[in-house]
Amino acid sequence: MNQMPQNPLAGLKDIHLPPEPGWWPPACGWWLLTTLLLTIIVFGLIKWFRHKAHVRPIKLALKELREINLQVDDPKQRRLILQQISGLIRRFSLIFFPQDDVAEFCGQTWLDFICIHSYSMTEAEARKAFVPLIQDPYAPTCNTDLVALGKNLEQWFNGLKRKKPPKNSVKREFKPANGDNP
Repeated sequence: MNQMPQNPLAGLKDIHLPPEPGWWPPACGWWLLTTLLLTIIVFGLIKWFRHKAHVRPIKLALKELREINLQVDDPKQRRLILQQISGLIRRFSLIFFPQDDVAEFCGQTWLDFICIHSYSMTEAEARKAFVPLIQDPYAPTCNTDLVALGKNLEQWFNGLKRKKPPKNSVKREFKPANGDNP
């Protein structure tokens, strides 16, 4: 009577695998990647908003400059237009640059300030282009080429777009002379 020995493993259940891992919680690398992407997005948005705030007064000043009629033949009108342009630059500079740097300038120091902050042309070119702003409003005859002056001023404003804003400037709202605000 030989009985066959029973297999001692016959009563065991089959091997079962653990469940598939779920998608949550993600691995450590995914947390790091998400944090990095969110940081990049936040800093990108901050930089974009700062750029928009930097460029907005420049765009408003350019719009106002384009609204000023620069093609007139009457010397009295030219003098008035030069005064409007000078006022535009003064108002813009008071909000764009530190007020302490700009408020006291007049005459030659005002021209020097404009020329120093001319980033789209050399200082000598700027001096030649912008000298009518301080001389012609008070001259007996005004023969300034206002169209050329307007183009030079557009260049001046566009040069400021590419330049970083001054560190210690206090951003104030630029208000066009006619009171319109888009």
